[in-house]
Amino acid sequence: MVNGAERIKIHGDWIPVKARLEVLSGLSGHGDFTEIEQWLAQSDLAPETPINLIHGDPEALEAMKDHLRQNTRFEVEVAGYQSILRL
Repeated sequence: MVNGAERIKIHGDWIPVKARLEVLSGLSGHGDFTEIEQWLAQSDLAPETPINLIHGDPEALEAMKDHLRQNTRFEVEVAGYQSILRL
């Protein structure tokens, strides 16, 4: 999709790509509290942009959520098991 594919195959079916993609260079999916806090502070995201934490140990996710809520302007949540996030 990053290379401009118009369709992708999911579970054997070809699905048209309707998403707008944006590559976030310089941010690791394994960033620590400070790196993610700094990235959010420098971003152009609107304060009402939902931030959902989706990967990590439950205790670490809760700690990250608490830290980001206290130190950024965003409402941060931990996505529930098998929850569906509407983008």
